[in-house]
Amino acid sequence: MTEEHQREEQHHEYGEEERVPEHSGTNHSMAIGFYIAALILVYGVTMVLVGLLSPAAPSEGDLGFNVNFWWGLVMVVSGCVVLGMTLASPRRRAARNQQQ
Repeated sequence: MTEEHQREEQHHEYGEEERVPEHSGTNHSMAIGFYIAALILVYGVTMVLVGLLSPAAPSEGDLGFNVNFWWGLVMVVSGCVVLGMTLASPRRRAARNQQQ
């Protein structure tokens, strides 16, 4: 392939007949950050529960604190922050204002 042909492929303008009307100009107000934050939050809550409910059996090389509980707590806080940022994003705010 020539370099010119590659540039043409990268900068292809779609005509009206090539556009899918259901998807052209739609507002995807739910960002991927929402789903990632939700997963982190679910895993964090699970780790906190495991840290609280599992018997603390000291082993050789024990760190002296409950790793599952504290990492779960970090994940819960991180998930809540990202979820809050996703829900309060300017893009979602603009979509809500546009619907009103």
